[in-house]
Amino acid sequence: MKKSIFQELVEESIVLLKNEEQILPLKEKKVAFLGRAQIETIFSGNGSGASKSLANKNLLCECEKRGICAEAGLKQFYTSHQKNESEKFVIDGIDITNVENMNCGFMYEIFGKYQPMWTEYHIPEQLMQKAREFTDTAVFVLGRNSGGEECDRHIEGDYELTESEKELLEQVCCVFPHVIVVLNINGMIDMQWVNAYSAIKAVVFLGIPGEEGCGALADILTGAVNPSGKLSFSMAESFKDYPTAENFTWNKEQEDEILTYENYGLDAKANGSTGYTKSPVTVYQEDIYLGYRYFDTFRKLVLYPFGYGMSYTSFTILPKEMKQEKEEVEFITEVTNSGNYAGKETIQLYLSCSGTESEKPEKELKGFAKTRLLAPGEKQNISIRISMQDLAGYVETSASYILEKGKYQFFIGNSSRETIFAGEIQIREDYIIKKCVNRLCVQNCNVEHLQVLSAREGRKKVRMHEKKKEETDGLKEQERYDLLRDEMEQVKNFSIEQLAALCVGYGPGIPFAAFSKQEQPETILDGQGNPMTKNDHPVGAKGYVSPAMPEKGIHSIFYKDGPAGVGTGAWPTAMLISCAFNKELWEAFGNAVGAECEKKAVDVWLAPAVNLHRNPLCGRNFEYFSEDPYLTGICAVQITKGVQENHPVRVCPKHFAVNEQETYRRGSAKKRYDAVDSILTERALRELYLKPFEMLVRDAGVSFIMTSFNKINGVLAAGNRDLCTHILREEWNFDGVVVTDWGDMDIVADGGDAVAAGNDIVMPGGPPVIRQILQAYQERRITRKDLERSVARLLHVLKLFEKGERI
Repeated sequence: MKKSIFQELVEESIVLLKNEEQILPLKEKKVAFLGRAQIETIFSGNGSGASKSLANKNLLCECEKRGICAEAGLKQFYTSHQKNESEKFVIDGIDITNVENMNCGFMYEIFGKYQPMWTEYHIPEQLMQKAREFTDTAVFVLGRNSGGEECDRHIEGDYELTESEKELLEQVCCVFPHVIVVLNINGMIDMQWVNAYSAIKAVVFLGIPGEEGCGALADILTGAVNPSGKLSFSMAESFKDYPTAENFTWNKEQEDEILTYENYGLDAKANGSTGYTKSPVTVYQEDIYLGYRYFDTFRKLVLYPFGYGMSYTSFTILPKEMKQEKEEVEFITEVTNSGNYAGKETIQLYLSCSGTESEKPEKELKGFAKTRLLAPGEKQNISIRISMQDLAGYVETSASYILEKGKYQFFIGNSSRETIFAGEIQIREDYIIKKCVNRLCVQNCNVEHLQVLSAREGRKKVRMHEKKKEETDGLKEQERYDLLRDEMEQVKNFSIEQLAALCVGYGPGIPFAAFSKQEQPETILDGQGNPMTKNDHPVGAKGYVSPAMPEKGIHSIFYKDGPAGVGTGAWPTAMLISCAFNKELWEAFGNAVGAECEKKAVDVWLAPAVNLHRNPLCGRNFEYFSEDPYLTGICAVQITKGVQENHPVRVCPKHFAVNEQETYRRGSAKKRYDAVDSILTERALRELYLKPFEMLVRDAGVSFIMTSFNKINGVLAAGNRDLCTHILREEWNFDGVVVTDWGDMDIVADGGDAVAAGNDIVMPGGPPVIRQILQAYQERRITRKDLERSVARLLHVLKLFEKGERI
């Protein structure tokens, strides 16, 4: 039977972290399975990244199908103790596993409630001893599914093992001399225990694999498939080892632990946050030193480094040649399978700079490629090409991307810690690659009080920038309007009310009207008392469609969550699939996603989510690809190509930008808390957090982008003209539609401010938001031209759908 693309992708994404005594692949088919996740296997995360498995699969069942004989007593014990799934995921009386509820992002307030992980069952000693008589090998499946949308994870009993997990692990390791640990987890956990027990011979990262993941893991355990995944993130020894550990708020219930401006000696009022009982902040003091950039630069020990992953075979990696041709550099590497199993290896190219005026991380990933399946003794030459322009860094003092004078050394390897010198280039003078304008800078009132991490100075002060008025070298305003000339002509006779109604989603719909006792109107009325707009999409639900005016040829667009499914099943999650390092498989995954969207009449897939893994407690790390912006960007670009080049479907990357903390990302109206302010340098913003979005605009032709809820250096992202217009449209030449994240509650951007900043559609919509826009027009905070521009962009992308165009 032909494997699905989802299973193939998981097979190449699963990471073998430890394999002492070559315990894997399993030679003994008798195994004792322990841990609730063997049967209650976790296929999905929570919030918009949630999905519902439509298949009746679990890890134990799939292993048995492949000839593994599970110890009967433990199997019966876990089967009889399994709880009803509806009990497991009912919160405040709402079944959040309902397919439509999950895939439309049902009830953010519910998702924002932290739900602790389940309790592992205590195994009677007699049962354990009987299992030991049956086999000397145990597979302990460790599950984790806490955190999610609006809710970050906790340290105790979440990042760290629960007490019941510690007890079970101790019990298993005392009874069985050979223990294999499978990590069915939605984010990183503390792993110090791995080397504390001599019985733990193997560790496998399964992540959250979707419904096809169990079969993929079973094939790896039995040796039918050789693991080839590589970590897309670093695994430190403890939480305190992460450079962001002290600058991240994660527990809503501990109000005294919420980081605010005052914790950093900053003034909330000077930052524009007034009238709130708390003004949360997250300060990116690690600056450019995120993930392996920090661990490798500062020579910090890690348990498992970025890019790491074992195989059942071994490989010899030999750099053969570096060729510089005009604006490109090519690296040829010979890879030989020097072991006894057929397998695949990933070659990673890292850049290390010295002698530049700007300080740089010790290593930066600049390219990668995966071999084909190599038989023992077989060789393959791998080519990796990079552009010289991609070696430039952002220099704030000149607001430019500059290829600086200095030595540029390149290293080839199979992790950030295992590399071989592959060549170097000496740059004799500075070359300005792109001139910009300082945007999204740290506010001047904060400059004197903030310091960021520096490899040269330990800590260094943030720079102050005087905002300049000159234009960027991207599309000027008139040129952008010229691109929409036909659409601008079409909307010039629309009334202000019609324009405002078209800039707002047809909603609010679920979840935003979920607790209302009466039906909420979706739009305003015209002069005859009729609804100004309507929903004419055949399947799209209100709250998830743009408004229609059929009489003017304007039809609804249907948007749907999420990254792990659109209601047709559970797909593997981003954190896992990024570990495949396989561009062809990512594109094939995108093609499968596009086909399912097309089948469900989905016009816009609300994904990929391309924020970065900044802190292991972020509740949505499972929904994000990696700590590395380049890897994130490439993965997202390939998936986008698969969706858009083969189907009349568009993607909508999110959350633009720096949405790396869920806790109070949109504040709390009930508690009178402001939305969290992400405070960071312009360089870190441009080189790390904006980079994946830029790659999607430049290399994948995206037509939609979703703004985030949080503030960026004091300004709400959705109301930030620097972000939504000056950078996105003028620098990057984006000519598509910008939508807000779904939220008309708590501390979110005013509808008028959002459109003035460059958002085109405020979601989920409803009359209150339309009235905000009309009020902004009356107060001259927004012009008719702003409204015409947004509606013209909507008309422009509608033409793509009407033509059934594929990019």
